[in-house]
Amino acid sequence: MTRVELDNAHFIVRRLYGLPQIHKNALMHRYERFSNHIEANLYLLRTTTAISKVLGHSSNRMSCVSVDDRDFKAMSKHHARQCAKIASRVNSQSLFKTYSAILRYVTCYQIKPHPLTDTALNNLEHDCLTNEEYSKVMGVIKRACDESWWKPKLRRLHNRQIETISRLLNQVSRHRGIYASNITVENYKSQWQSNRELLENTLATNELDFSVSLAELSDLNVSNPKIRKAELMVRIRGFEDYSTKMGYAAVFLTMTTPSKYHRCFAKSGAENPKWQGETPLDGQDYLNRTFQRIRASLNRDKITPFGFRVAEPHHDGTPHWHLLLFVQTEQQEALVKTFQEYCLQEDGDEQGAKERRFKVEYIDPKKGSATGYIAKYVAKGIDGEGIEHDLYGTESVTAATRIRVWASCWGIRQFQQIGGVGVTPWRELRRLSKITDESLEWVEDIRQAADDSDWGRYTELMGGVFCKREDQLIRPLYEHKKQKRSHQISDDNCRNAYEKTKDADVQSVLNPLDVTVTNAGNATFHQGLNTNVISGNPEKSQDANAEINAGTDIDRSEVLSKHSRNSAQDYIEPSIYKANRYGDELIVQLKGIVALGVEIITRVHEWTITLAKHQTQLTWSSVNNCTTLVTKSESIPNSITINLRPEDKDNPPRMNEIDLSKHYMRQTAIRC
Repeated sequence: MTRVELDNAHFIVRRLYGLPQIHKNALMHRYERFSNHIEANLYLLRTTTAISKVLGHSSNRMSCVSVDDRDFKAMSKHHARQCAKIASRVNSQSLFKTYSAILRYVTCYQIKPHPLTDTALNNLEHDCLTNEEYSKVMGVIKRACDESWWKPKLRRLHNRQIETISRLLNQVSRHRGIYASNITVENYKSQWQSNRELLENTLATNELDFSVSLAELSDLNVSNPKIRKAELMVRIRGFEDYSTKMGYAAVFLTMTTPSKYHRCFAKSGAENPKWQGETPLDGQDYLNRTFQRIRASLNRDKITPFGFRVAEPHHDGTPHWHLLLFVQTEQQEALVKTFQEYCLQEDGDEQGAKERRFKVEYIDPKKGSATGYIAKYVAKGIDGEGIEHDLYGTESVTAATRIRVWASCWGIRQFQQIGGVGVTPWRELRRLSKITDESLEWVEDIRQAADDSDWGRYTELMGGVFCKREDQLIRPLYEHKKQKRSHQISDDNCRNAYEKTKDADVQSVLNPLDVTVTNAGNATFHQGLNTNVISGNPEKSQDANAEINAGTDIDRSEVLSKHSRNSAQDYIEPSIYKANRYGDELIVQLKGIVALGVEIITRVHEWTITLAKHQTQLTWSSVNNCTTLVTKSESIPNSITINLRPEDKDNPPRMNEIDLSKHYMRQTAIRC
């Protein structure tokens, strides 16, 4: 055992600076196990250098990893102002240059905005954007200048940095912190509690002066784990009933990653020598790529399975997939061979690959239902109900909580439907009362199937499991709304423009923008640009380089923008696309369903959100994207809706009298 000598103390303190105490303890525990101080110091140097790379710094510079909400707020404001400065500097140039400059800045900080299509990028370069494309480009720019957009991005990045460091130190395993590190689990538990308090302290009030807390509304939809689990089981069972009627066979498949994605061994907890620094997100990307190739091959062979996919972690957080698929009996073997072929393409010759990489179970209806095979994994990933312990002996409720933390931290979708019809019309139909219009009797049949929780019949009436979304009889109805335009500050002097945004909404610098940026379609454009965006003092050279590059080094010819202020105001409503609160000209809200041209409104009220009591500051959450809300005297519009029965409209119940059961979630409004 190596004792810490006085001569080494300064070196150790410097290398451990800024790390959470749990990480310091892990490093020192390993440090003291070396036989001499030279080997111990070299280990500490190698490990902290790897941590620096995780944080995006050079090997000789450490940065503070322990940050709080104030740091996130300060850094969010800093980055928003920097983007506002960049946008104002190129305000007289083309939109292409502005977009490229903003994109370059945010990618310097390991953040990737939602990408534009190749067509949109080409139109942006040649200044011939459609109205919808123009709105999306402006959305990217305005988001980068909004501190409320930066804050969740920075928090998510920080959580993943913490978890990556924990995996690097082998702190995620069945012997230490199963599925996710203890520090990350505690952070998310605290955040979930803050989110719940925020929902309980926030009221939604409609035009009838009827109020209800967001917590009560949240308990009525799939945000409630019990409802989420019940809906998933109904849909899985419906698929099984539908497949039985069609004469299909069921097969249960398991896909896992090559050994290089696994951090440590399950039995001993010892480090895996083949591990190459991959994160759970890298493992999920591998599984996604492999499944995409499998589906492409199956499509070429005219094999069309449908079913559900469940993603869950191994003990060290490495993901694996379980798939319940229904397929024609004569195509079952071909499907299994295709899966086996592609699952073994990468490192398929390593020891144990054929036994562990891919597993298959043929489901015999005489021995058990297909739904029963996957029910355990659904329960384990939501609330652990009905299960005593998981595979590793962890109590089921604890395991379920840690799995939810794992999925939230890495942004991994736990449950996914493969094939079949959409679930949004299903949820909207269940909000309706009985439809008495004789001309819409066929809609009532579908509504009744949804209301009876008969997913199989609902799928059949909607057009069948292989019906394309655009051909389904009922589709979601979205309403487009224009937002009020914020005041534009147009100033050629960058310093003056920056000073104007210092204590004001940074969005006002660029609304609208007659500007442009560099080649966003070049893949190499985004590589090698890493820095720690969480530390209190970000590297000034990165900011300076980002600003310098923002207005220079344009790879393509500069084209003057033809977008004027009037062009943004004279909008034609585009096709349906998602938008939100970050200064977009158009916002899109779900209002109901469209049944072969007939609009059926299921969300008939406009709601205002206010705090139930005066509260100057509320904790922000990166788990479910809650944002800091206004004080009691202020309000903002929102699309949250509950519907009262027609007889309750004139005399809505008070808060202490309300029964928020399914009874109050009914009302039909039909518009042809």
